[in-house]
Amino acid sequence: MSEHVEQLVGILFRTLAEEGHSEAQTALLDAYQYNSETDREALAEDLFAEVVGGLDRHLETEEEVGVLTAAIEQLLDRFATVVEAAPVAILTVDARGQIELWNDGAKRIFGWSESEVQQRSYPDVLADSPEEMAAHLTQLREGSQLTGIETLHRHRSGSALDVRIWASPFHERGEGFEGATFVISDITEQKQREQRLAVLNRVLRHNIRNDVGIIQGHLDLLAEGGTEGTEHIQVMDDRLSNIVELSNAARYIETLRDKSESELTTVDLRRVIRERADRLQREFADAEIEMTVPESASVMAHTLFPYALDNVLDNAVEHNDADAPLVDITVSRSRESARDQTTVSVADNGPGLPEFEREVLTAEKETPLNHSNGLGLWLTRWIVRNSDGTLVVDESAWGGTRIVIRLPSRRK
Repeated sequence: MSEHVEQLVGILFRTLAEEGHSEAQTALLDAYQYNSETDREALAEDLFAEVVGGLDRHLETEEEVGVLTAAIEQLLDRFATVVEAAPVAILTVDARGQIELWNDGAKRIFGWSESEVQQRSYPDVLADSPEEMAAHLTQLREGSQLTGIETLHRHRSGSALDVRIWASPFHERGEGFEGATFVISDITEQKQREQRLAVLNRVLRHNIRNDVGIIQGHLDLLAEGGTEGTEHIQVMDDRLSNIVELSNAARYIETLRDKSESELTTVDLRRVIRERADRLQREFADAEIEMTVPESASVMAHTLFPYALDNVLDNAVEHNDADAPLVDITVSRSRESARDQTTVSVADNGPGLPEFEREVLTAEKETPLNHSNGLGLWLTRWIVRNSDGTLVVDESAWGGTRIVIRLPSRRK
């Protein structure tokens, strides 16, 4: 508060100079210098009262009101400029948790305009878990502050955002809780970078060390000349292929490090799915591949989305132990959350995706319970998220796995 008082005094000093009140200006300067040696909090408590008293002695009432009004308006304009220019979301809510103020930073981060969110519930509009956000509002009502809390919010499009929140309650004089101010920063890219580095570090260390160890063992056997070399050469060729695949996956991850609109492109799902289905049919002649795709099925997605689709389709066939493997690919369009969406469903009649692999596709962070030694599923998850899409895993109609990917339809 002391900084705000000093800012107001500075603005008052300039206002008095601009309006020619030199005597009142001198009195204001004397009052400030007299108090400048005191503690800053004491200065904040005493200075403004002395300033107003000085103005009252040297100005007519109408002049005094005009000067104070002009100074306060300038100070408010400064604060408003700072709020609007801030690169973070700044918003206020009333005692019921309904949004009252919404700056440009909030619009940039969450996609909603101020008119669309005013008088709407903060937990319902933004929070991934309204119950969790309601609990934070209860903390604020009880007088606590929120300091750097990390949680998930939702963009207007429905995509998930990692955010960090600071908030403080405010009270009217003599009244209880009247609302709170929130400052929210988008840390999605930072969190995604941390997750990718953690997965790369673990997978590359484990897989490459394992493959190199096996190659070294077979080279030792070849050197001893104890057995035929063909088998060893085949094993080494397979392991070297694994290392090449890991290298390619690492290169793909590099292209995902920053999410921006420029990375999204139009993907013709009908063409891409037909190409992938034809490839699967050639490689797995016993599999039955069914497709239901409309004539026009274009989406906005990351340039790597076809690679993510490859992972999903390959997984549906390669681990399918049914006598007659079946993969059903269905594409449909709908309108949700004020935007057109395209849904890609891939269902199979296999044994079902293990729980820890499901976690890889859907969890917000890597834990010891959802680690996978392959990068394919992690890449699928990251590519879908960088496409502003969502991914759900459930059981198919045949007891196997059904993966549902929702993406924004192509903009017209």
